[in-house]
Amino acid sequence: MNNSLLRIFFVLFVSFILIGFNLYDVFADKNKITSQSFSFENTSIIAFTNNSNEEIKTIKIWLTNSSFVSFKLENNWTSPIASQDTIIFTTLEPIKTSETVKLGIKTEKSYPLIRWEVFDKEDNLIEVGKTQSELMPSFVSKQKMIKEPVGIFPESTFKVVPKNPTPGSTIRVTGDNFAQTASLELFLNDIKIKSFATDKNGYFMLTIKIPKKIMAELVNFVLKDKQENEKIISVYLTEVEQKIPENIRLTVSKIHNEFLRTDKFEFSGTANPNTSIIIKIKNPQGNLFSTTIKNTDSEGHWSASIHIPLNSLLGEYSTEITDGKNTIIDFWDVIMSKKVQILPTKLKFKSEELIKFNVTANPGERIKIKFIDPQDNEVLSRNFIVNPSGFFEIEYPTLSSSSKGTYVLYAFQEHETEIVFIGLDKYPQKILSAKMNNVNYRGDDIAMIGITGKSFQNIKLLIIDQNGNEKFNDNIQLGTDGKGNYDLSLTKFPPGIYTMLVSMGNIQASEAFTVGLQLSSMTIDLNMNKKTYNPGQSIHVIGVSEPNTTVDLLLIDP
Repeated sequence: MNNSLLRIFFVLFVSFILIGFNLYDVFADKNKITSQSFSFENTSIIAFTNNSNEEIKTIKIWLTNSSFVSFKLENNWTSPIASQDTIIFTTLEPIKTSETVKLGIKTEKSYPLIRWEVFDKEDNLIEVGKTQSELMPSFVSKQKMIKEPVGIFPESTFKVVPKNPTPGSTIRVTGDNFAQTASLELFLNDIKIKSFATDKNGYFMLTIKIPKKIMAELVNFVLKDKQENEKIISVYLTEVEQKIPENIRLTVSKIHNEFLRTDKFEFSGTANPNTSIIIKIKNPQGNLFSTTIKNTDSEGHWSASIHIPLNSLLGEYSTEITDGKNTIIDFWDVIMSKKVQILPTKLKFKSEELIKFNVTANPGERIKIKFIDPQDNEVLSRNFIVNPSGFFEIEYPTLSSSSKGTYVLYAFQEHETEIVFIGLDKYPQKILSAKMNNVNYRGDDIAMIGITGKSFQNIKLLIIDQNGNEKFNDNIQLGTDGKGNYDLSLTKFPPGIYTMLVSMGNIQASEAFTVGLQLSSMTIDLNMNKKTYNPGQSIHVIGVSEPNTTVDLLLIDP
């Protein structure tokens, strides 16, 4: 059964239960709070009856053997906090003694074990419990076969980037003007490549790999919906260019001086094509920490990723890299904890209130601050040297017109990234967001990328050039807090303009950056249309500089 049909069943099932089915008769009376849950496939209804003398205002439910997909509430109930494994429900009209509330949920697995906590109007815990969902036979007979909706329209279009890929290469496929959240399938000739769904705007973007067994000839990319409607484009696959191996010297990208326990650091380099290199790492006691063998590709490139366990010794480590003829040795330290710590004065602020953070960072070192609003606009940016005390405050005044929702604060210092969420008029949510520590980089730099999303979520990282060609991709797993840091070596990127793109399902975030562009020596003239501005107003700056160069504009506060 596909996703569209399951969504329709979910609505019918929840409506049926919330309106016409009473679970109260099967509840026992010995507990303060009694509950029972019935399920059909991945959709469940859990009902809570208040047998206590207190009124119920908040219900927290979580799963241990599944994940939430969506939920449905009765009137006057809201969910300020929701994640894959936990949902908190609250109401402005508390449930009185002997009253019942029913909540609908959809989960990845059928018949989940639901754990719960119930709180009164003063946020005091009333009772803790768990409920196992059971099959509801009476609902099965009410199923109706519903015709699959159309996903492909006459005006629907899609394209392949690059236009003439090679067998075995990675490509992007994008489409627009399809039905919202439509279930589609992509075929290469008669080979099914991927099943997916469009976003709420009828748009999609996929990254796929062409099978190596496909011949270099004219092929058809075919999109089909559940009604067997099709869109077809023909593409010529080109022969893989055979490159003559050359003697390439052993090189290694710059490695940071310090890392934290549980960090993952990555480095790369070059060596002779289609050969192996050996990477040995020793701990501060001189004992072997790890040994890794990496193969170079046909162009001589190689890369490695090392995880630092939580129980690793603190101190200086050595890395020895050899191709059998040449050896490179580098040193780095494992340190105790983060240097940058950011604490908001509260989790949820009100409109027209001053948002404030207390920050501790490494004194005497440069730090970069980026504050992002719910529309992904950078509303505050600071770049300065931390004072000798190592402590400072970040403030942002809000207006009645300020965007409501989740704001994200990024701080970049040395090789460390810290990310903090706050909410304006709402509790903060775990959202997909990604920012880089700089806009312009040298060719030997390592770019720092801060990423946020859902706990343990797998994130796709993609770097594309100004022509839409993919230059780099990787998968990143976020931690328990839904955050992740990524160090991107730029040694293999030729000078140009690039876009960093991260995606989580159909949700995406991106940012543009440059590598190796020459700085201008010409004087830059800047003019502003007025001298005085109020908080929240836009500042218009007009400048003149050398043509075809990149200009960084920095606004420094008093």
